Amino acid sequence: IKGAIVASPVFCLGEVFSAATPALFLAKIAGLSVSSAMICSVAADDLYFALSEQLSLKGIQVRRFTTATTTPILNAYTHPETLGSDRLADAVGAWSLFPHQHSFVIDCGSCLNYELVASEGIYLGGGISPGLQIRLKAMHDYTGKLPLLNASDYTGLFPGKTTKDSMLSATIGGMIAEIEALIEKIEKKYTPLNIILAGGDASFFGKYLKNKNFAHPDLVLTGLAQTLKYHFETK
Repeated sequence: IKGAIVASPVFCLGEVFSAATPALFLAKIAGLSVSSAMICSVAADDLYFALSEQLSLKGIQVRRFTTATTTPILNAYTHPETLGSDRLADAVGAWSLFPHQHSFVIDCGSCLNYELVASEGIYLGGGISPGLQIRLKAMHDYTGKLPLLNASDYTGLFPGKTTKDSMLSATIGGMIAEIEALIEKIEKKYTPLNIILAGGDASFFGKYLKNKNFAHPDLVLTGLAQTLKYHFETK
């Protein structure tokens, strides 16, 4: 569970923290005067309901962020109900950072998610491919002899002269090439373009990408904060 404290009326991210359970999460905010919370979850509903119940018992008004939630941007996804709520939160976060500008989000998390937001304030969709850890784990799990590797051992050298270097150079080098190719494609139509790296592996890929403007690992939380602000302003 990852959260952040935001203060009205600005709703900029303050302290960002993580907790393994709802109880530990509540301990992080103990003693703070929290009136409202917005939760985005793509995990099992049990976790959302457990956290929501505990927050409500503290007198905190809880809103759940879904693709049906009213946000500051329009959602042009063909079937919005199938869109991951974290992806929409990324898009809202990008718009809040760069309103009335084209933005392309690369969220380097469990999956490698791409989100495109047009300058008119429209979320146009994006793409999904396996994230770094999924790719490394899949090679180990679905073969007989390939080891489970740590991405920190990546040297950037190609061709690899060991199994480890061969796996890392092709996997990570391939992801870098994938990201760069999509940026090049998007920039042909949407320019100037803000390129935002987000997610847990943002700092790792940021070291190797040529095309990046901004690193914002907690973009989802920014999107939630700005949506909460939008709800207060449009009451």
